[in-house]
Amino acid sequence: MPTSRTVRRLRSVSVDRAAFTLRTLILVGLVGFWAVAVQWRWVDPHFVPSPWSVVTAAVSLLQDPAALEAFRRTGASILAAFAIGCSAGIVAACVIAASPLLREALSAPISFVLSTPKSIFLPVFTLIFGLGGASAAAFGAFESFFYVVINVLGGLALVEQRHLRVARAFGAKRTHRYADVILPSALPGIFAALWYGIKHAFLGVMIAQLWASDGGIGPLMRTYSSALRTDYVMAIVLLITLVAVIAGIAWSGAEQRLSRWRGVGLGSIVVAAPA
Repeated sequence: MPTSRTVRRLRSVSVDRAAFTLRTLILVGLVGFWAVAVQWRWVDPHFVPSPWSVVTAAVSLLQDPAALEAFRRTGASILAAFAIGCSAGIVAACVIAASPLLREALSAPISFVLSTPKSIFLPVFTLIFGLGGASAAAFGAFESFFYVVINVLGGLALVEQRHLRVARAFGAKRTHRYADVILPSALPGIFAALWYGIKHAFLGVMIAQLWASDGGIGPLMRTYSSALRTDYVMAIVLLITLVAVIAGIAWSGAEQRLSRWRGVGLGSIVVAAPA
């Protein structure tokens, strides 16, 4: 007779399959409606190209050395922004969490900046770093920094003080407490911070390249938009979307694999935590 855990697992698999089927049907329906709308001239095909035209343009872009160089430059800026923003954010969050005074003094300003549209600071980065990839990477790092800080702080708040007391009782040094107690307990917040970090690094780089850059995907999209080549503009959006979806799936799989060990232990900790 199957156990309750097996039944829950089978139900979860069934729900996942049903959700995947529903998403696929919705996507196919939207693409089909798009194709019919263009074919029957419900929309102007000069401004809304057919799905086949977008796919053809995407294939053409992947064979164009100039377009590939633009994608490469944008990818390099995103990786640089992610590395700088996440590294600085994790270090800053650890320093703030270690000091009650810093946590009390900086939590409100960080939350305020987090809710502020950071694109208003883009001219400052353009003036400092110019119009090249450096300004895009710097602005992307700035965009992701605050999201990383706030999520890592949330993860560090999950650390149980009793676990730290046990570590101190066994004579664990500060480095060991961070490596063996604090960081593993904060792992959900760190994963969330890294995901928000890469997402907002991407957004920051794209905003900078669209409005104030002389290289990368942004100028390429401006060129095609000025020439009314909407098929190429939508092809770039399609390629970016595919990369984002694949990255999201890979990230979710890596997070589940690396966090699998927390399953039973974390549940018992949460139940036993005082109200």
